[in-house]
Amino acid sequence: MSKKYWLFLLLAALTLLFTGNDALYVTDNVEANYALTAKEMVLSGDWLSPQIYGRYWFDKPIFFYWLTALGFKLFGFTEFGARFFPAVFGLGALGLAAYGGTKLYNERAGWFSAFVLLCSVEFFLISKSIITDAVLFCFFSAVLLFFYLGYQSGKAEYWYIMYASAGLAVLTKGPVGVLLPGLIMVIFLLWQRNWQVLRRCRLFSGTLLFLLIAAPWYVMMYALHGSDFINTFFGVHNYLRATVSEHPRDNVIYYYTMVNLLALFPWSLLIPWGIWKKLREHDYHVEAREGFLLIWGLTVFFFFQCMATKYITYTYPLLFPAALLLGHLLDQYGEQCIFKGYKLMVGGFMGTLLAAAWWCAQSSLIPMEELYVLPLGLLIGVTAYMLLCFAKYRHIIGIGVICLCFYTALIIGVAVPFAQLRSAKDMGLSLREKHISVLGAYASYPTSAVFYSDAKIYKLLKEKDVAAYRPHSMSWSSKNVMPYALVNDNPFANVVVKSKRLQDFYRAQDASWQILGYYDDWILLEHKKS
Repeated sequence: MSKKYWLFLLLAALTLLFTGNDALYVTDNVEANYALTAKEMVLSGDWLSPQIYGRYWFDKPIFFYWLTALGFKLFGFTEFGARFFPAVFGLGALGLAAYGGTKLYNERAGWFSAFVLLCSVEFFLISKSIITDAVLFCFFSAVLLFFYLGYQSGKAEYWYIMYASAGLAVLTKGPVGVLLPGLIMVIFLLWQRNWQVLRRCRLFSGTLLFLLIAAPWYVMMYALHGSDFINTFFGVHNYLRATVSEHPRDNVIYYYTMVNLLALFPWSLLIPWGIWKKLREHDYHVEAREGFLLIWGLTVFFFFQCMATKYITYTYPLLFPAALLLGHLLDQYGEQCIFKGYKLMVGGFMGTLLAAAWWCAQSSLIPMEELYVLPLGLLIGVTAYMLLCFAKYRHIIGIGVICLCFYTALIIGVAVPFAQLRSAKDMGLSLREKHISVLGAYASYPTSAVFYSDAKIYKLLKEKDVAAYRPHSMSWSSKNVMPYALVNDNPFANVVVKSKRLQDFYRAQDASWQILGYYDDWILLEHKKS
């Protein structure tokens, strides 16, 4: 591939991954938890023990908090600062896919692999989100890619990059950063029946490197916090997550199948075509590299399918081997892959997304005035597709360009207003302007308001709900670390209430209140002085 293709890929990636990051509000509650923890890290000067609401918080390891806190140090306590490193690691993952495809196949396959990854729905969404998954994705992929390159070539540098990446993965997400890649390696070696590789994989020095990177923080946390850290981090957020579902409604057998078909769009439609093509050509032989990538993807899928708790992002790591396999498929068959029915299916899916956006606007979930951006983005993408009539790989690149234009329009026309609805930023800024530093919150808890206002917000509970709410060992209630108070003994001059629960709040106590402001579905109240 010529330099102009690589330059196009870089510019497209920068545009998609950084567009709108300064306008995407920090949303409740997952993003706000990470952002607030990193903010408290900067303000307290304690860069070792994560804290939220002034209490120690053992939800995730330290590395993503360090990155987010560094983003705040560079860009202030802003949305761009919070989203900077997920986007940077998104770029890193693209570079890794290009490198992996090139090393496993050739430069053209490397370019296609990175292009497939960039144009996939889940990749751009996660690379713009304030969660650990973009960072973990990069390190997780590096562990397995460099394992195979080391296995293939025996070069020491590949092994050491693998061990270092595993250490950083464990510092980002915990034991899964090494246990799941290790499982994939074991299954691959069982298939290959080649255990001799263990003699040349720098096992002793590599393990020492891994421990030097991953172990110090865990050792210090145990030394400082003892069993509280072990029980909460390893007990609740690892063992309990695997054995007790946090969201039982998602426990359906087709959950990850549907998630990954959407996550890989528009390229997921090539998977059945590729299987059909291989069967038609009677090509049943599986090379070691394709077998490794298939084992990688399928193990991730079935591992998390067996876990009790299911999240959309859990199977995200399988996008990397899928991108390499699809990049190889596109390199092998070229424009044959983009058959007429494929284009119709992509167009139908785009139409479905437009209809869904229209329904959201009709339901007041997003502003109607922003909706024009979506067909405009689609029109720009189709126009660019038409202008590619003399380009090599016109249809492959054209499909990707349409998606990239549409995704950019989705960010501006849907993601930005949707984030505003899922965030209490406006309320938080209003609290700051009104110099309200302590208040109660009833019916829900706006963590993002704490992030934007620096106010101390107490969750107001009815007395009958307190026992279930209080943190208990080895229970999901251990995540309830925000301060709380009884609603019937409400000591606060100001309270924020979900609009649908306003009358319920009035009935829960005897005081008189006046409305100070409306913020989407939140209402700010002030106690009437007698």
